[in-house]
Order: sequence, then structure tokens, then C-alpha cells
Amino acid sequence: MAVTRLSYMSIRALDLTASEKHYTDVVGLRVTGRRSGQVYLQAHESQDHHCIILNASDRAGLDHAGFKVSDINDLMEAEIAASDWGLATRRVASGDILGQGDGLMITLPSGHIFNLFYHSEKIGYSYGMKDPDIILDHVDGISPVTHLDHALLAGNDCDKSVKFLMEALDFNLTETILGPDGSSFAFFLTTSSTIHNLAFAPGPPNSLHHIAFYVNDRADVIRRVDMLKRRKITTLDYGISRHGIGGVTTTYFFDPSGNRNEFQCGIYEAPTIRGNAPPIVWAGEHIPRGAFYYERAVPANFFEVVT
Repeated sequence: MAVTRLSYMSIRALDLTASEKHYTDVVGLRVTGRRSGQVYLQAHESQDHHCIILNASDRAGLDHAGFKVSDINDLMEAEIAASDWGLATRRVASGDILGQGDGLMITLPSGHIFNLFYHSEKIGYSYGMKDPDIILDHVDGISPVTHLDHALLAGNDCDKSVKFLMEALDFNLTETILGPDGSSFAFFLTTSSTIHNLAFAPGPPNSLHHIAFYVNDRADVIRRVDMLKRRKITTLDYGISRHGIGGVTTTYFFDPSGNRNEFQCGIYEAPTIRGNAPPIVWAGEHIPRGAFYYERAVPANFFEVVT
């Protein structure tokens, strides 16, 4: 089984027009497709059809997450594995999701729905695919984000979900946080060579904590904090900070529906083979330093606010 990477997040939007403006003008994505009640967007330096799907809804939060596999036969293998674990699945026909081939949706013990798929339409880079100029003609103040980096999901039965992802789909555990009893309650997982494409933490069932977009460098994060403050977009109290977990430079903010976004840079490389290196372990009492290395304190709403 080979899940290659996190491909996209399909999220709910209370106001589709306002959300599209946010993800194009603030985050810096490009619109790659539309359907009734849906907008598809992609980063300028990514070739697959989309990394974000906005779905008109009466509530915020996650609809499902999409992961790309390396072989079409992986879908059957994943379907059998999910059945063995007693998890609900359903097939997704080619074209049901714009620009995307056949898929398999799996409902995890935490309630989150993952869509595994193989084929995605290639749209090319915004810079062009022949003799490109790497600087876009129109940039509104800052360079666009490079790609969708990861998502943190909140829910119950996170340990069961993580166990399935590791044992059945070959996700790799890079870092974990231990509770007072010594058992893990937060998990950072990767299917690639970066610290994490996905993380889980306790919370209400089937919840979304944040979606993270990667930017070029720390100076770029600072410029984006300036932009967020100038546009009066709600941010986490700290503005710019740094994580002890992963070591990245970060800032958090919210889209018009209340879904939390993150700009970050500075990830470390992780082993691509599951079990090739042990995970970094954090004791629960060090969560403040792990979450916010500079301040060493966690704002109350950081863990409480999910969608």
C-alpha cells in the first residue's frame, strides 16, 4: 500500500463568495474549476487539479480529505484492509470530484472521511510549462503559497484511526505527545519526507483544527502576518511564533467560515520508510513549549476552537 501524499482538503463554506476571495486574495491560491455550490483551488506551484475544495454549506468544518496513491490497484487493497478493520467504505466514480479519477472513501474511527485516489488531471504550473518565467505577472503584495502542507484533525478514537493509518496504509509516525498515563494522545504522521502531512489530537468527533500552507521562508511568514493584520483578518493572539514540535515558523488565522488556516515554513526531513527511525516523544507537561516555543504558553482558544 502506498499513499504518496496529502492531496487536498474538501471543506465547508458558509459564504462561498467570501471564502473564494479569502483563498485567492489572502492565501494566494488560483481557481481551477467550478460546479454548482463548489469552487476548486490550487497553489501556483502545484500541478494536480486542486488542493482545496470549497463546498457551500450551513456549517463550517471538514467534508473529507484526499490522499493520492501510487497505483490504481492500491484502491482495492485499501478497500479490503478497511473492511478487515470494520470501517465503512464507498467507491467514488471518476468525475464525481472535478478533475479526479476513481476513488475510495473510508470513514475512520474518529469520524473523518478520507478519499484515496490515483488519477488527477494535470493543470500545469501558473508560470507555464515551457520556458517559464518564475515570477508571476500579477502578485498582490506577497508571493503565492507553494503548496498545501498538512492538516490537523481533532476527534475521538484518534489512537484507533492512527493505528489503522499506520498498519493498513503505511503512514509513518514522526512525533507524538504522551498523557499522564504514558499513552499517546496526539500524533504527527507523514507519507512523504516531511515531518507531517497529517496530525490528530483529541476533540469533538470529526473536527478540523487547521489547514496549513507552506511559504518560502521566515521573512515570508512575517510579511504575511503584516498582511493579515493590515486586512483585519482574525489571527491567533501571538501573531508570528514557532513550534517546538516540528520546529516550524508559523502564524494562524481564520477563513470567513471560521476554519483555521496556517502559514508555515521550516520543516525538517523525516524518514520515508515506516519504522526506519523512532518518533520524537513529548511529555504532556511540555505541550506549551512544543506548541509555542517562544511564548511557552498555549492560548485557551487554540485547542478549544475547531470546526
